[in-house]
Amino acid sequence: MQRNISDTYEILGKIGEGNSGEIYKAYHKNLGKEVVLKKVKTEIKDFVNNRAEVDVLKNLRHSCLPQVLDFLQIDGDVYTVMDFIPGNSFKQYLDAGTVFPEKSVLIWAKQICATLGYLHNQNPPIIHSDLKPGNIMLMPNGNICLIDFNISASLDGNCAWVTGFTSGYAAPEQIQAIKYNQNELDRNRWKTVDARADIYSFGATIYHIMTGQKPKPDEGGFVEDIRNKGRKINDVFASVIMKCLEPDPQKRYQSAELLLSDLKNIQAKDKRYRRLIQRQKIIYICTAAVMFLSAGVAVSGYFRMDAEKQKKYELLVRQEAECISASDFDDFEMYYQEAVNLKPKELEAYYQKALALHQQRQYGDAIEFIQSEILNNPDIINGNDALNDVYYLLGNCYEKQEDYAQAANCYGTAITIMPDNADYYRDYAIALAYNGDMEGARDALAEAKEQQLDSVEIRYIEGELAYVSQDYAGAGSIFQECIRNTKDEYIKMRAYIMAAKCLDASGDGAEILMQKVKMLEEAAETLSPEYNIGILEQLGQAYSDMSKKTGDASYDMKAIEVFKKIKEQGMGSYSTDYNLAVLYQNIKDYDKASSVLNQMLTDYGENYKTYKSLALLEVAKQFERPVGEKTYGDFKGYYEKAQNLYQEQLANNVNDVEMDRLKELYDQAVANGWIQ
Repeated sequence: MQRNISDTYEILGKIGEGNSGEIYKAYHKNLGKEVVLKKVKTEIKDFVNNRAEVDVLKNLRHSCLPQVLDFLQIDGDVYTVMDFIPGNSFKQYLDAGTVFPEKSVLIWAKQICATLGYLHNQNPPIIHSDLKPGNIMLMPNGNICLIDFNISASLDGNCAWVTGFTSGYAAPEQIQAIKYNQNELDRNRWKTVDARADIYSFGATIYHIMTGQKPKPDEGGFVEDIRNKGRKINDVFASVIMKCLEPDPQKRYQSAELLLSDLKNIQAKDKRYRRLIQRQKIIYICTAAVMFLSAGVAVSGYFRMDAEKQKKYELLVRQEAECISASDFDDFEMYYQEAVNLKPKELEAYYQKALALHQQRQYGDAIEFIQSEILNNPDIINGNDALNDVYYLLGNCYEKQEDYAQAANCYGTAITIMPDNADYYRDYAIALAYNGDMEGARDALAEAKEQQLDSVEIRYIEGELAYVSQDYAGAGSIFQECIRNTKDEYIKMRAYIMAAKCLDASGDGAEILMQKVKMLEEAAETLSPEYNIGILEQLGQAYSDMSKKTGDASYDMKAIEVFKKIKEQGMGSYSTDYNLAVLYQNIKDYDKASSVLNQMLTDYGENYKTYKSLALLEVAKQFERPVGEKTYGDFKGYYEKAQNLYQEQLANNVNDVEMDRLKELYDQAVANGWIQ
């Protein structure tokens, strides 16, 4: 090749060769900087010469694309000139055996996909048709840049004439088109490809980056599932990749926008995949958490472990996750103990234990466990890069206890560890708002927007901030908007609950209460069972409130059925059983109320509140009896037990007015001679 191209470019050396031409590094004399110069292959330059839209390349402006500087036709040759991109291609890293963290690959995947969408949406569209690790640069700033995109395919409307391909990355229809076009002289009859060919190449590229292996389609064009390639990968992410690699273009993502949407919502889809976090707001779903956390095992000795021992440990952790999903906490404990005995210095089993405590709504116990068994254990925390999940869970436990200051601190720590997780900013903003730091909440909201949090979730945060600011009408309107516009059942569930709270704040009349009931009934019918636990709890309480407001005992029966349904789904808690006992007492089914309360002593241990309820139940029972038939022996026993436990169990020395009332009843019974 000649040393100089025109008077402007000095060739410094050949970089490589792509499907569309030879690539050289050159010096731009006028600009005084290094550039990339591509000499277009003879067999396709006619397409370039005939493209009226070629100047569109000079107008491309995207952070993940090099700037096209010039387009030259000299002595029958066609050249494109663009910025030189520093860094190394992913091919160079893969050839060196580099293994990339999944969370980093997901970030890059979103960048690549967004860039493809930008190219596909040009007028006319630009289809890359040669996407592969060698054409993706990893720049020193950690972002990607897509190269060799400009004339690898010649465009015609929404389709592209195929001029070449790279084996292993090209879509089946692209390969078929090449084979056909090579034997067809009439270019008007050439086969074309569309944006879905780039979708396939995207999937093949990410497949290679994640596994270190180029995809090898079988005779039917199908690629072996990425989950079978020996590396743990988020199940939802894997499904996205494999959908891209469908041999039939109709079964792939039909656009880069749809693909990007699923990539952005992998975490949300994860929530739907795990029961734990499906119920209310938590964090990562059980199975996905196992997969994610296991990815960090390499840091703490994965490859030093005996293969069979490691396989056994992973099985136990998965069994833990399955037990959490099924609310089978007896078997969970067995798997947990075996797992920590097998690998006492690994995080995954301990993390599952914390999730299990959260699932059971034992938030205080979960906080204590995380602090003592995880964060105060140097064998676990030293060198572990997955503690963001732990801090996020810890923050959620504090949030459930309405300790918003501690919740905000934990969410902030999670953000420090993983600053690109938009969900963290969402809950950080909400915790700050409830802690009175509205300025900090708005800053966190702004950052969530920067992290490209879904627009509906952004609106949800704005609704929470409005609620905290006591703009209940405005907040309610926003939450109703979220309900209408989101397809994410988790966000919809939260929006329903907050919309109900807005109604509560607007008044306590029967009409408003009925609005709340109808809205919660709608939510319970709309949401899938794994998402409606929080709704059912609210609905049960609303039915009970309607009973008190209207005197219609049928609402108590409806409330009972709701709380029984919660228990049937394995999501019952102390409050669920307590509410059931109160409701049975309200309808004067004292035997069932007593049975529930006594079972609570077995299930949850001795608690002054349970004995208090048993004592009050005895008062109600005796009130129904004639004077000569009243017996207060059981009442005396329950009262004394409640009093003995009261002071030691009462948090923050806050007075329980029901205990004051119970003492008055006891003193009255003594005065009347009913208690000796």
